[in-house]
Amino acid sequence: MANRIKDCGRLDDLTRFAEECARAENLGDLQGTIDAAVRELGFRWFTLLHNVDLRHGGGQRLFLTTYPPAWLEEVLEERHYIEDPIHAACARTPSGLAWDRVGDVLELSSRQRSILKRARDHDLAAGYSLPIRTPGEPEAIFTVARPRDEPLDAAEILTARLLGSVAYDRARELLGEEMRTLAFVSLSPRQVECIALVAQGKSDWEIAQILGLSRDTVHEYVESARRRYGVRRRTQLVLRAVRDGHLNMDALL
Repeated sequence: MANRIKDCGRLDDLTRFAEECARAENLGDLQGTIDAAVRELGFRWFTLLHNVDLRHGGGQRLFLTTYPPAWLEEVLEERHYIEDPIHAACARTPSGLAWDRVGDVLELSSRQRSILKRARDHDLAAGYSLPIRTPGEPEAIFTVARPRDEPLDAAEILTARLLGSVAYDRARELLGEEMRTLAFVSLSPRQVECIALVAQGKSDWEIAQILGLSRDTVHEYVESARRRYGVRRRTQLVLRAVRDGHLNMDALL
């Protein structure tokens, strides 16, 4: 009986979450709603994203996260995204997986083990990631994480799956509404090319050699974009370009 009462309470929580998502008027509201829900359910962080390259005609982009900023910067600076074991494992499962089961899906390389360790160093110790695939649309991933390093139980996994599905459905609706009016920083094709190479760890001189430009011209392209975004570091510039949909992770490889 006690378990049934607990399950009903969890169902009530999820029903309330769906109602609050439906009331979210923009993506900022939705991020706050998701953040409050994952914390209430015992998690600390979440991310909900998909990657689109606007240069190839994509119109939608989604990037909601409460991940620690220091971890996001390290992911870009160290190029962890190239061998991200969580995303690689999600590509091989239709229904998501808890992080402690990644080794059952992938034979982890030393680099991938190092990435998981670095995530734990940033208190991303345990979590669950759900791939969301919609025909004709970019793949999305919903992730919840917590600093407590212990496996998620079956109820937590099911809850995370339901949260992700509800949150993504509302995000898609809001994207359709907001993309008509949402202003973002426009970049020239050359600026996007330069920023993509910055993300790959290339210096201004190396970018100049690749693109057939002068080093000074490359430097101005990148610094002009950085000033337009109002950020101080180039890693922040790359993150903003991804967030605005100018780049996707495939473009950074």
